[in-house]
Amino acid sequence: MREWIRQIVEEYRSVKLEGQEGGFVLFSGQEADTRVPVWIKILPQALGRDAQLAARFKALAQAIRQLNHPNIAPIRLVGEKAGLPYVVSRAVEKAQPLAAKMDQPWAVDLAADVVMQVGQALEYAANKGLVHGSLSPQNIAVQADGKVLVTDFGLAQLLDLVGVRIKESVSPFLAPERTAGKLAAAPADVYSLGAILYSLLAKRPPEVVHGQVLPPSRFNPEVPAEMDRVVLKALDPNPADRYPTVKLLLAALGAVSLASLAQPQPAKAATGELRCRRCGALNPPGRFCRKCGARLQQPGPSAPATPPRSKDEPILITKIEVGHLEIGKGIEIHETTIARPMPVATEDLAAQFPEPLEMPRLEGLGLWPTADGQPLVAMPEPPPMPTVDWATIAPAMPEIPVIQDLFDDIGKEEDSTTTA
Repeated sequence: MREWIRQIVEEYRSVKLEGQEGGFVLFSGQEADTRVPVWIKILPQALGRDAQLAARFKALAQAIRQLNHPNIAPIRLVGEKAGLPYVVSRAVEKAQPLAAKMDQPWAVDLAADVVMQVGQALEYAANKGLVHGSLSPQNIAVQADGKVLVTDFGLAQLLDLVGVRIKESVSPFLAPERTAGKLAAAPADVYSLGAILYSLLAKRPPEVVHGQVLPPSRFNPEVPAEMDRVVLKALDPNPADRYPTVKLLLAALGAVSLASLAQPQPAKAATGELRCRRCGALNPPGRFCRKCGARLQQPGPSAPATPPRSKDEPILITKIEVGHLEIGKGIEIHETTIARPMPVATEDLAAQFPEPLEMPRLEGLGLWPTADGQPLVAMPEPPPMPTVDWATIAPAMPEIPVIQDLFDDIGKEEDSTTTA
C-alpha cells in the first residue's frame, strides 16, 4: 500500500502529508509542470480485479472529471495506480472554510445566498449523475468576495464504490440514513444543505427536542416563518418526506420573501467613510463585512433633493382613466378630453349614408391581341425614315502615302546633302 501511495505522490512537487480524514489520505503538493497547488486524496482500499467494479469506477471518474461549475473546486485528475483510486483537485486559495465562520452572526439573506450557491453546485452535479454525500461546512470554502466553492465532489460515491465505511462521530450535517451506512443519494444532500442553513441562521446545529427539530426562528427572530417551513422540511428524518431533489429545495427557498428583513447597508459618515451598519466596521472591503459577515452594497448616487414647495404653489393631482384625463387644483377638478369613442353605424344610421360611387369596369380581354394575331386597337403606321447620301455629305479622305514614296523622298534628301 505504501509503495502504491509513493508512486502516486512522486509525480508532484513539495508533497506534504496533511493527515487522514473522511476515509481518505490527504496530501498537499504542486503539479510538477505548472506549479499549481493541489490536494491529493488517496482512497485506502484498492479496486481489486473485479472487471465490473473497474468499469463502474471508470464511468464515475469520467463524470467527476467533467465537473465544470463556478461553485465547484476544479478537479485536475481522477485515476488509479495499481488499482488504488485517487483524486487530485486544485487547492482553494485565499478562502476560508465555512466551518471557521459558523460562530459569527450571519444575516438571513447572506446565509440564504451561501446556501443557494452551494445548492447550485449540487444541482449541477446531480445533472451529471453525481451527489456529494458528505456535505458539511468543512468542504465549503468562502472567498473574500463572497464566492462559495464546494470541494470533495464524488469522494463519497468513490468510497461507497470500494466499500469503505467511515467510522467517526455522528456529524450534525450528515443525513441519518448516511450515518446508518446507506449509499449516498440526493435526499442526503438535501438534509445536509438544510442543516447548514439551520446552523447559519441559529448559530448552532439543528436542535431536536422530543424527536422534533426546533425552528431556527426560535433562536433568530429575523428568520421568517416561510423559511422555517423550508428548513424543517429539508431536515425531516424520513428521506421520503424531504424535498426529493436539491432543485426543489432551492425553488422553495427562492420563493421565501425577504422583503421585510432589514438588509444591513454601509453607512456613509460625514467624513466620506463607509461603515457597516451591523457591526460598525470602518471601510469594509469587498461585498461582505469580514467582521460580521453582513452583505455590503455601495450606496448608489443620491437622488437630487426636492425643492420645498411654497404655500401659494398649487398641487396638481392627475388622474388617468379610460377616455379622459382629470387635472385638478385643490378640490377643483377640470376634465380634459383625450379621445372619445367613435360611434358605429347601425342599421338605422346606415340608411343616412350615401351610396358608394360605382367603380368603372374594365374588360381585360380587350387589352390583349386576339388569337389570330390581329390587335383589337389599330396602331398608326410609323413615318418613313429619310434616305441620306453620306458620300455627298462627308468630306473627302486624304490620300494615304505609299511606303516606296517615303523611301524616294529620303533618297532625294541624301543626294541634295551630298551635292552641297
